[in-house]
Amino acid sequence: MHAYLPPLLGGLALWLLLLSPAVRAQPSPADKVQFQRRLRTIRFDHRYWDAPADSLLRVLASQRVDSQRLQTLEHLLDTGTRNANETRQYAALLTEALALANQLHYPERVPLRQLAYYNQFSKAASPDQRMLLDTLRAALTYYAALGPVPQPLLLNNISRSYITLRQPEARRAFFQRQLAYYQQHGPVQNVAMCYRALGAHYSARGDYNQGISYQLRAAELFRTYSNYWYYNEIGLIGGTYAEWGNGARALPYLQQAVRWPGTGPSNWAYLNRKIVGVYQRQGRYPEALRYTAIALRPRTPTDTVAAADQALGLVQQSAVLLALGRVAAVAPLLQRAQHLADSLRLPLYSAGGNYELNATWARYYTATGNYPRAEAAWLAAYRQAQQENRKSLRLAYLQGLARFYQQRGQPARATPYALAALSLTDTLATAQAATRVAQYELTQADRAQQARLIGLRQQQTRAAAQALRQRRVLLYVSAGVGLLLVLAGVLYAAFRRSERLTRLVTAQKQDLQTQHDELDVSLTKLRTTQAQLIQKEKMASLGELTAGIAHEIQNPLNFVNNFSEVSTELLEELEEEQARPARDAGLEAELLGDLRQNLTKITHHGRRAAAIVKGMLEHSRTSTGERAPTDLNRLAEEYLRLAYQGLRAKDKSFNAKLETDFAPGLPLVEAVGADLGRVLLNLFGNAFYAVQQRQQAGEAGYAPTVRLSTERVNGHVAIRVTDNGTGISPEVQAKIFQPFFTTKPTGEGTGLGLSLSHDIITKGHGGTLSVHSTPGDSTEFLIILPA
Repeated sequence: MHAYLPPLLGGLALWLLLLSPAVRAQPSPADKVQFQRRLRTIRFDHRYWDAPADSLLRVLASQRVDSQRLQTLEHLLDTGTRNANETRQYAALLTEALALANQLHYPERVPLRQLAYYNQFSKAASPDQRMLLDTLRAALTYYAALGPVPQPLLLNNISRSYITLRQPEARRAFFQRQLAYYQQHGPVQNVAMCYRALGAHYSARGDYNQGISYQLRAAELFRTYSNYWYYNEIGLIGGTYAEWGNGARALPYLQQAVRWPGTGPSNWAYLNRKIVGVYQRQGRYPEALRYTAIALRPRTPTDTVAAADQALGLVQQSAVLLALGRVAAVAPLLQRAQHLADSLRLPLYSAGGNYELNATWARYYTATGNYPRAEAAWLAAYRQAQQENRKSLRLAYLQGLARFYQQRGQPARATPYALAALSLTDTLATAQAATRVAQYELTQADRAQQARLIGLRQQQTRAAAQALRQRRVLLYVSAGVGLLLVLAGVLYAAFRRSERLTRLVTAQKQDLQTQHDELDVSLTKLRTTQAQLIQKEKMASLGELTAGIAHEIQNPLNFVNNFSEVSTELLEELEEEQARPARDAGLEAELLGDLRQNLTKITHHGRRAAAIVKGMLEHSRTSTGERAPTDLNRLAEEYLRLAYQGLRAKDKSFNAKLETDFAPGLPLVEAVGADLGRVLLNLFGNAFYAVQQRQQAGEAGYAPTVRLSTERVNGHVAIRVTDNGTGISPEVQAKIFQPFFTTKPTGEGTGLGLSLSHDIITKGHGGTLSVHSTPGDSTEFLIILPA
């Protein structure tokens, strides 16, 4: 076989140039049975995924049976390419595997042919990335038709193809569909890779809570079968926490990953750069500088530092040196990084992290006083962040531009960037950022605590049962003493032993009770902490409201100031004209007219500012918690119109049909009007959001409708808010009132609106708030209050 393999491989490479990837055939039932029979002989555990490539290549060299050789080749292809040598071998291994699969007429010849096509044409100067993605998906579909086949590497390559195509939403939708499928049909390796891709997607969008939660789920599954993927994901979790700004949570993950002996050269550089970033944010610049040097050198003498990792490391080292004030050492490093970036065409964001070359140039030029080049570099950095949709970097660069112009004495140029930064801050998950700990971690900690409590209770129950059995034995022995006096000595000794056991059990029971009490105290503290976090979120919402009012009042004040300055200039011109011997009555009249118009504008905008202040004071007075008789019909209708007009102000293209059905003669309800208004605004906002989402889906004949009705129910007053939007699944309905839970994308929901609304209705007013929904059709929220 080996004698004719080289010419066969050469002919196959030429044949691949003419091969189309769109193979639509499905495997026959016989192919499925044959493939599954062979698949059952393979154990996909640590021994499979973590097998060293060198040992597998030695096994391959000794094999002569084609079927065994093909299995080893597929094993090598499954475990992936983890260094430069394996990357160079991949094409040869794939070509031989395809030749053997064709020779043996095995069903995997079809997806192997598609993978060979992908490997061949992905190296082209300008590859058709859409066709390459379709090829990978076709291979995955064929493997799925064969049965539950682990394909984590294939899924990982599909994720990278979506990134190359810059299609984040298509990537999210694809992996959510795959996750739902694999959760039903397996295998666990594919489930883990779907979690990994979704975690990367949400982290890139700035939704770190959601992203880390998916990454933690992926790590839990990776740990069951692959140390390589597990520690790789642990490093990504640390990197995401670092980008979120929680260095305390990031460092343990990063250090755990960097200490693993199997960490590859690129991961080694990535992890150390992330540690540098944590120390930078903490202001620990000497430690950060030390780790920049570690990231720029190979871990072992046989490793090499990739050019992209060198570029990333040089930029990061320059930033640390600038922070330390060592400006003179920065220019050579940035010049080398610029040369590498130009030759490699490095993007702002890649798997290696953020490449902030333009921003670092901007800081360097600012430090050296070259302000025109600093301005150009800041603008280039911001444009790059916009093009690649990196929200966290866009925010950082907007703030950098605002500071730059402010320090240059150009407040007019600084203001648009400062306002844009404030707006972008509102779109990021600021509510989650208050804690910067993924909700999944908090949930897991609570589960572990509950498990320990259950274990202690079970242990206590077993101890009590043992004590009961011992007391029964003691009773039988005592009865035997009266019957068998001749054995009194023996029974006495048994009685003493039984008493010792009873004391031991009593002491053990007291110890278990002490541990139980301590765990109860810990659980109480945990729940108190969660309540404090919710209170902090409420205060954060109040802060956002105050900031919005401050920015709103700034506009009329700016108009007042501007018209006042212009009026002063007009008065000066009028005085000059009156002082002239030949006065121009027409000009004086024109100046007086302009002055009168300016004073009118000043009065108008002054009243507008006063109205804003009055509204803020009224909001403060109505949020004192004092109840008053409230007309629910009037209140509900007022907030319905307010919510609709607020959404229309943001999106002029949105229209919805509003239906109302108010019960006549509805009694007044003792309530806090402002609090009920917040609840209604939240429910209306959710309803409009749901119908808007369904309308944007392009469903033919769909008419968005929101319905509000009131009625009396068994001596209570009920408010119904109904929409014909996207609906809510039963799984989401079960968790919809939990704090931090949200189904909206980042920036469109904090996960606290319905939770706070539920507290206002149930705890603040003694009522109930419930939801009923049909997925894809309608949703109804029902408020019931005491009359």
